[in-house]
Amino acid sequence: MCDGRPLQKVQTPCSSSQNSDVNNDHDLPVAPSRRRRINIETLVISLGLSIGVLLIVLGVNSATTGRDALGYPDAIIDISPAPNDRQVLSQTEVNVDLQDGYEAVLILDDIEIPTERLDNLASQIVKPGEQIALPPTAIYDQGNSRIRFEPTEGAVIESYTVGIHQVEILYWRIEDGRNSARSFTWTFEVL
Repeated sequence: MCDGRPLQKVQTPCSSSQNSDVNNDHDLPVAPSRRRRINIETLVISLGLSIGVLLIVLGVNSATTGRDALGYPDAIIDISPAPNDRQVLSQTEVNVDLQDGYEAVLILDDIEIPTERLDNLASQIVKPGEQIALPPTAIYDQGNSRIRFEPTEGAVIESYTVGIHQVEILYWRIEDGRNSARSFTWTFEVL
C-alpha cells in the first residue's frame, strides 16, 4: 500500500474436511426454555384495554342517529325545521319532503294552512325570465313530493310569535285519498 501499512492476509477458502475441529452451533445441546411468569400488572392492563375497546364497539353499534333518532314515519323523508329545533327565526319556512306517491296538508298551531298545488300555479302565463307569483298559502309540489309554507303578508300566519310552535302534517297516499290520512306532529321554538 502507499501509506506504509502492511498488507492484510487474505483467507483462502477451505473445504469442510479441513475444519473438522470446529464445532457448529447446531451440534450443541439446547437447554429447555423456562416458562416466563405471567406479569399480573400487564394482564390487568390488557384486560382493561380489551374491555374498553369492546364497550366502544358496542356503543357505536347500538347508537341511534339521524332519521331513526327523530322517529319519522316511513312516508316522511325530511322535515325542516327539525323536531325540537331551537332558535328558529320568525319567517322560517316549514318544509316536509315525502316519499313519492304521497300528498299532505300542514296544520300549524291548530290552524290548517290552505294548500295550493304547484302544477296548478304553473299554468299562469308569464314572460320568459319572470317568476310565478306564489299565493300566501302552503305549496304542494307533486313532482318533488314536497309541501312547504312560509309565513308572509296576507297568509293565515304572517309570522311566528316568540315561543314554541306545533306543526302537524296530515299525509296520505294519493290513490287512497285524504280519508286514509295519517299524521305526524312536532314542535320547534322561535326566538
